[in-house]
Amino acid sequence: MPTPRSSASRCRPIVAHTSLLLVGVIALTACSARENKEAVSSATSSTQSSVVAPRTDAVTAAPNPPPSTDEAPPIGDVSLAFDDRGDLGQIIVDGTGRTLYAFSQDAANGPACYDACADSWLPLLAKGDPTGGTGIDVGAAATVPRRDGGNQVTYRGIPLYRYAGDKVDTDANGQGLDMFGGEWHVLTKDGRPLA
Repeated sequence: MPTPRSSASRCRPIVAHTSLLLVGVIALTACSARENKEAVSSATSSTQSSVVAPRTDAVTAAPNPPPSTDEAPPIGDVSLAFDDRGDLGQIIVDGTGRTLYAFSQDAANGPACYDACADSWLPLLAKGDPTGGTGIDVGAAATVPRRDGGNQVTYRGIPLYRYAGDKVDTDANGQGLDMFGGEWHVLTKDGRPLA
């Protein structure tokens, strides 16, 4: 009859196998952690960007020579409206859908664009009070006298202009241009220049 083994001798193979299994798990975990660290480091370094100075140039380069027209700006009844222009969002346009702009050098109710500037950036002139489509605050639409004659339409005190470089009503080629000592921007639906 075989001699019974002691409980200690029966546990040795189990302990040895468990120890070997534990060493294998630790080795795999260490390798995984190292691979994850390398992957994260690689992904992070490829998405990091260098710090750059804030942009100070115009969003769009100004054309040289600037577009101009010898035609006098039309004077008549003016209506303001909103139009959705994709990336620009809803902007203020005239009743024909032509894009309107604000000049950063204008004071409230004080146009500063005259002479060569006004040949490229035609003031929106009206013979009476401007009207407005749905959503336009008609009380914020007014006119202000220009020193070269005529009454220029304003919205919330901002003088409005058309750009000679816009060939069709839906063009907004003047957005972000730096010309005649200031920047030109379309107006958002709340009447603020879109910077």
